[in-house]
Amino acid sequence: MSLVRIVGVLALLVVVVALVMLKAQGQFEEYSEDVLKQQRPLGDFKGRVLAMEFVSDKSDIDKILGPNVPHNRAIMEKVLTIDFVWIGCYGSLFAAISWLLMRRRCPWARYLGFVALVAGLGSAAFDIRENMKILAVMKSYDQNVVNQVNDAALLKWTLGFVAISLLAIAFQDLANRFANWISIGFMVIAVIGFIGLWRYPLLGIVGIPLLITLTALAITALFWPHKLKENTC
Repeated sequence: MSLVRIVGVLALLVVVVALVMLKAQGQFEEYSEDVLKQQRPLGDFKGRVLAMEFVSDKSDIDKILGPNVPHNRAIMEKVLTIDFVWIGCYGSLFAAISWLLMRRRCPWARYLGFVALVAGLGSAAFDIRENMKILAVMKSYDQNVVNQVNDAALLKWTLGFVAISLLAIAFQDLANRFANWISIGFMVIAVIGFIGLWRYPLLGIVGIPLLITLTALAITALFWPHKLKENTC
């Protein structure tokens, strides 16, 4: 199997596992409308997972896991278990696209591909640490662990967007519109992401262009791999 097709398979896996994870998140027991009118248990965040990544105080943990804390804690553990699989998928995708970038016949491609590889795998590593710390903080309610969750989450997102912005270059200047749209999609994701590093709730928006771009990448790589094989500047 060619490297381009491997990229397509990995992109498809990332999309499928992401959808499975979104379905699992739908099993959280939601707050009643009356409660939501009186308070904002998730703050400005739309989802519990992202809210947990940036929880600032241990007293807010039960608010995020409410109203049925035991049930929602179990669902959170289920979501994070699926997330570990997702990390493996997107970490492999980062590595494959980085290698695709390094193979381009450009003097800068090898170096940018290497930086993208390090950033992408670093993002995956901090994502694993973040998940482990979330699992720990739901049991310990320790403020030090809360801070460690925040640190890991911030590093995960930052390195991930650095990698995505560099990997956009892998699909630039190819002589077809499919590759150009994939490159633009990655750049849009990176721009939204870097803005989101100053306004964390915006990070929840990244998922939409990410799924669209990865779906386009998977379809193109699996059915028209020759459109992504050009490796000149």
